[in-house]
Amino acid sequence: MTVEDNIASGENLGRSVLSSGQAKRAGRLRVPFHLFLEKEGETRLSVDRLDVAPPGESVEIADRMAAARHRTFYGWAVVVFLDASAKGRRVIASPLLDNPYHVDIVLPDSTIEDREEQKRHAQELADASTWRGRATDD
Repeated sequence: MTVEDNIASGENLGRSVLSSGQAKRAGRLRVPFHLFLEKEGETRLSVDRLDVAPPGESVEIADRMAAARHRTFYGWAVVVFLDASAKGRRVIASPLLDNPYHVDIVLPDSTIEDREEQKRHAQELADASTWRGRATDD
């Protein structure tokens, strides 16, 4: 299956949530910034194109990815392309063999050795995101 590489400015991108605690916090209060914080030195954040993938397929893919990590999929922290690509970040379609809807949010190179800068980007992405539980069809 081929998915169009062009990502629309208003397209919703979902970061999978694999922690019940983070899912509860995101659903009650706000999305925690740790959801958008990778290991130190990592500049690519894995997300999925929720507006392109059929909802049932999105959940199926997320469940499969979570199971491979011996985790449970609870939902997504959803950020719009325009917010994901702000502040020097880039959004790049990076389809995987088992996930044609995969996209990377790439942080600026300056964040590679600057953990505080990584945290700042994580906080900006979290502040711009909303919670979408796995059962939501919109």
